[in-house]
Amino acid sequence: MNPNKCAIGVDVGGSHLCSAVIDLDRKELCTAPVLTPMDSSGPADAILACFKENLLGTMKVFGRKVSKIGLAFPGPFDYEKGIPWMEQKFQHLYGMDMPKELRKQLDSPKIQFKFINDASAFALGECFCGSGKDRKRVIALTLGTGVGSGFVADGKLDEHSERVPEGGEVWNLPFEDTIVDASFSTRWVVKRYKELTGKDVPGAKEVSQAVPTEPEARQLFREYGARLATFVTPWLKKFGADTLVLGGNISRNFPHFSETLLAGIPEGVEVRTSTLLDQAAMIGAASLFKE
Repeated sequence: MNPNKCAIGVDVGGSHLCSAVIDLDRKELCTAPVLTPMDSSGPADAILACFKENLLGTMKVFGRKVSKIGLAFPGPFDYEKGIPWMEQKFQHLYGMDMPKELRKQLDSPKIQFKFINDASAFALGECFCGSGKDRKRVIALTLGTGVGSGFVADGKLDEHSERVPEGGEVWNLPFEDTIVDASFSTRWVVKRYKELTGKDVPGAKEVSQAVPTEPEARQLFREYGARLATFVTPWLKKFGADTLVLGGNISRNFPHFSETLLAGIPEGVEVRTSTLLDQAAMIGAASLFKE
């Protein structure tokens, strides 16, 4: 294994950091993921200390320093310069030069940093060594508390061509009487279940558990699949996609909505669920350093 062909991938979440060393030639993890709890609303010094603990911990497991680190961050974020512009999560990092501050924390002025949106990192990770690794044109959607997206052509992220929405983002596109983020996220599942049954549930998991006994739960997922097909089909056609990759917590219910989704999308498009799961964004961030 050549350490020069390795990079650290970091998945930056609201409550934790998760990182590992990725062998970019073998397309596999060199180390077990290191998880560090973190409060994204905490003071900057505390957050930076978590980054230091996490990254040094991963290097310790690896047994040597790594000079390339890719980080998957939620937005808004200037990914080219490495500057967060979030006003809720990570509000105390607002406007901070992250590469500069992280080099200080690690006492390593020569470390290279690259930053990417977390949903885009998921898409790249799945196309690097997951569900989309053998496919040419992939649309990846993360379905959970919100809706993330990534458009990948021949292993490269497409965010600016005329074949994708602005920035490659679909969450804010109009759908029905609202936007995509409200139409296919956990909020919709909870709201629709309440409409059908009069019962409150915290998330999609509880609706999934009700499928064997409640026709309303089965109806909900049938509706979800049909509506998702209606939304994504124009983009599958416009992008020329051969594959749709689904991730996020709601994708775990794919068996419940696969029939109506598959019936509504263009013939020849294959639908796959994530194989990398929680490691996809981490791997995708590291893959920014592939040659």
